[in-house]
Amino acid sequence: MNNYSLSEAAIKDLDEICEYIARSNPKAASKLFDNIRTKCKLVASFPMLGKSYTKLVPNLRGFFVDDYIIFYYPREDGISIAPVASGYRDLESLFADE
Repeated sequence: MNNYSLSEAAIKDLDEICEYIARSNPKAASKLFDNIRTKCKLVASFPMLGKSYTKLVPNLRGFFVDDYIIFYYPREDGISIAPVASGYRDLESLFADE
């Protein structure tokens, strides 16, 4: 069975995103989190499904949920979720240290 794991950066990003959204709309925050979990489960079964971001970091892939990109690294048994970021963010600066 394929699975996914969240990096500490991903957990922090998701907490911040959901807390921010929940300030004005708790249901929307819960729905976003559920949608992300559902899509992570799907992509864990098909790790090459996401878009390649190897120009930023070798082996990095990602997929969108609403306006957010969930970055991940494929594994034999699923995926490892890396940072989660707004699709409007400067992605090169996000991964500048890697």
